[in-house]
Amino acid sequence: MSQQHKACRLSEIESNQGIPFSHAAPTVGHHCPMHTALATLQGVSRVSTLVVGMPECGFYSRYVMGTPKGPNGELHYMYVLDANEVVFGCREGLQKALEEMERDGADAIAVIMTCVPALIGEDIQEITESFGAGHRARAVAMDLAHYKRNGYEAGYYESYLALAEFCEASKKENVIFLLGGAQSQEGRELCGWLQTGSASYDIVTIEDVFELSQFTKISSSCLNIVTNIHFLPLANRLEATYDIPYVFLGESYGRGGIQEAYKEIGTSLLLRETPAFSHRQEAAKLEARVRERLEGSRFLLTANIPDALILTEYLCSLSMIPCFLHLEEYQQWMKEWKNKILSHGSNPLTAFLVEDGMTEDGFKEAGFEKPGSYRFVIGKELGEEIGCLKAGRSFLPPLIGYERTVALLKLLDGLIRKENTYAAL
Repeated sequence: MSQQHKACRLSEIESNQGIPFSHAAPTVGHHCPMHTALATLQGVSRVSTLVVGMPECGFYSRYVMGTPKGPNGELHYMYVLDANEVVFGCREGLQKALEEMERDGADAIAVIMTCVPALIGEDIQEITESFGAGHRARAVAMDLAHYKRNGYEAGYYESYLALAEFCEASKKENVIFLLGGAQSQEGRELCGWLQTGSASYDIVTIEDVFELSQFTKISSSCLNIVTNIHFLPLANRLEATYDIPYVFLGESYGRGGIQEAYKEIGTSLLLRETPAFSHRQEAAKLEARVRERLEGSRFLLTANIPDALILTEYLCSLSMIPCFLHLEEYQQWMKEWKNKILSHGSNPLTAFLVEDGMTEDGFKEAGFEKPGSYRFVIGKELGEEIGCLKAGRSFLPPLIGYERTVALLKLLDGLIRKENTYAAL
């Protein structure tokens, strides 16, 4: 993108390592995945954590875990490698640390491996597996070495995925798990639909704060409904391990995709006809207006949006043109969404944006400055002449389905109103 900026085309990205960093060094505030993993697990009652790494990793982890003991007996400890262990490994010491945590009352321990143990090739997963034999406490390993990742998104995915190791096979029951937020109006409408009919399904919502004992019952679920992309790898794992089907309700912003997801839920659970969700008609009207007004417009996505590819594909379907994407995470299961964007004839510049701004040369290379087209950015303001959706969380979970789409379309509609050229997400 110039001597100061680096990016590649979306079509070139096949892995996390394939996403280039836009600048040589990031600005302050780019957390490593250990940070978000600890923040996530802090909300799970009865799960203890053990950070394994160098002194700076242990120190940094205390910004999240301010106390070594949680409110329900959780233990949040650190295992700091000494010089000898950096060379020869830490297996023996780590085994003793896990035994000490067990004596102190820990039942479920999430062991977080940071960069140096990963660099020396320490097999922490094997250590946690061997610890499970003959011990009351159970331990699971999470490889969150920052050099293997771009930003902090991996901390969410890996935390929920690791919790599946605490589950055991159990008999299927009439239980449905909602993995992610579903507390909005449409979420309530969805729950009302699920509880109609003769089956009498119980609904368990797993969001930001929950009990481990509540979560481990997921192996008895008859269907998992995923509303937050952070839970998607977990749903895949549960399907493969326990044969639990799932529906990813967040896979589309488009009305057709949402309708198909609801149809799949109804078919799987033998429910009556899909209800007329209250935001469906509003979504249709807003979508037609936004398509007409913003057709051919160009946009930059500079904010951290977890489902950036899904969002971009939807805007492409409305005849908008992505010029640049900030992409935090790319896994193989995201390839379908990438290919859909390419099928629209769009192949935007893509990078992990580690600084807020872009140079004028960067705009030109991205094709953002084409005369006659409306321009906007999803992220921070770039100038008065450029429309801006200031990134936040108002169209992300707990909003789901048509209601989420309506929230997004209202913000896009507000961009082109003379009295409101700035909309806040």
